[in-house]
Amino acid sequence: MNTYDIAEFLSGELVGDGTVEILRVADLPDAAKGEIAFVAKAAAEAVTKADCLLVPLDSVTEYSCPVIKVKDPKLAFAKIAEVLHPPKKRRAEIHLSAVIAENARIGSDVFIGAFTCVGENSDIGDGTQLRAGAKVGDNVTIGKNCVLHPNVFVEDGCTLGNRVVLHAGVVIGADGFGFVREPDQLVKFPQIGTVVLEDNVEIGANSCVDRGALGETRIGKGTKIDNLVQIAHNVQVGKRCVIAAQTGISGSTVIEDDCVIGGQVGMGDHARVLSGAVIGSQAGVLPGKIVRAGVWWGTPVQPLDEYKRQNAHIKGLERLKDDVKRLKKQQEESQGNSPK
Repeated sequence: MNTYDIAEFLSGELVGDGTVEILRVADLPDAAKGEIAFVAKAAAEAVTKADCLLVPLDSVTEYSCPVIKVKDPKLAFAKIAEVLHPPKKRRAEIHLSAVIAENARIGSDVFIGAFTCVGENSDIGDGTQLRAGAKVGDNVTIGKNCVLHPNVFVEDGCTLGNRVVLHAGVVIGADGFGFVREPDQLVKFPQIGTVVLEDNVEIGANSCVDRGALGETRIGKGTKIDNLVQIAHNVQVGKRCVIAAQTGISGSTVIEDDCVIGGQVGMGDHARVLSGAVIGSQAGVLPGKIVRAGVWWGTPVQPLDEYKRQNAHIKGLERLKDDVKRLKKQQEESQGNSPK
């Protein structure tokens, strides 16, 4: 793909030679011949070995290679990376070791790898890939062009939309963690609901999305979930959310559209995160808490400005302690020198 074609694809402004062939994307410091990189800031360093750069619209720096001016270089870089490095596509086949129920429905151009299973009355959409060791339970619906990486488990009755990507070890539809206490034992509350993953959801390795207890757990269209995330029963996650690694979301929590959840965030049950909220890493959201739009941090979670003030106060405690000791000593000395 040459630089002219890339500029056309990105609706960018090409400055320089439009015939240079670009084969790969690369990080700016390591970029070399045949590679394209991006410059995030207009005043960035001009030295590069890349054959093309994506730069901001207001960039006036002169480079030794062609540049393409775009509104958001990082976004443009991600888009062209999808073209130059397309996801691996397996040719259609069903491995001899696969176990597929007789009444399962398999679409066209489907790849089913070694030691996979597809259960009773399940439906696998066109172009979907079930890679080695993936297991699909009974009455599961999987849409078109999905990718289930090795050892993914989709339990009975769950639904996946189109273009869903589940990385290795993901479990969709395991029982939620719900028990009712008796004096001498814990009785399991029914876990007979389902999980729905809407179109373009991607879930990282070894993450779990539990089925609803009686209703459904739902992950909205375009949401991206990192590795090692736990989503409990009846959680509702909106569209285009981002949830980072090691986050745990308790039952019946609602996360509305376009939220960002940092790594290792813990959420109590029945919390609600309103659209546009950003929750920083390691924050703690108490049960039933409503988190409004804005940036939040800390445990219990609070607006970022308030968290910074409290953190500053805590850092000042040692100085305050020293001041109190000094004043106490001065008072004692003053009392000792006073006439009797």
